[in-house]
Amino acid sequence: MEIFKKVGESARSIGEGAKSLGKKSSDLVGVAKLKYEISKLEKEMEINFSAMGRLVYMQYNSEQGLEAEMDQLINSTRALEEEIDALEAQIDQLNPKQLVCPNCNTELPAAAKYCFKCGSKME
Repeated sequence: MEIFKKVGESARSIGEGAKSLGKKSSDLVGVAKLKYEISKLEKEMEINFSAMGRLVYMQYNSEQGLEAEMDQLINSTRALEEEIDALEAQIDQLNPKQLVCPNCNTELPAAAKYCFKCGSKME
């Protein structure tokens, strides 16, 4: 009977490990998708900056009536910045920051209570 109990516990442990691995891989895919979205938004911002530069040059050459177009580009760029910030916040939630010992700067597992290198207590 003892052997069946151990087999059952091992199977449960393996199942939990598989779930954990599945969640981590899902998180990695999610982070990759978010980073791709950020890169698309950054390219769109570059296009806006280029258009703003062209408008400034046109204004310098005494063209009139470009303020509305400039305002539209500025507002669009601000909205893109906010979208990027929101996506980066989602990435931070999926990828928590690595725990680092304040004493010796050693990277530690997230659940560490003490640094395994210098023994400092983690908060």
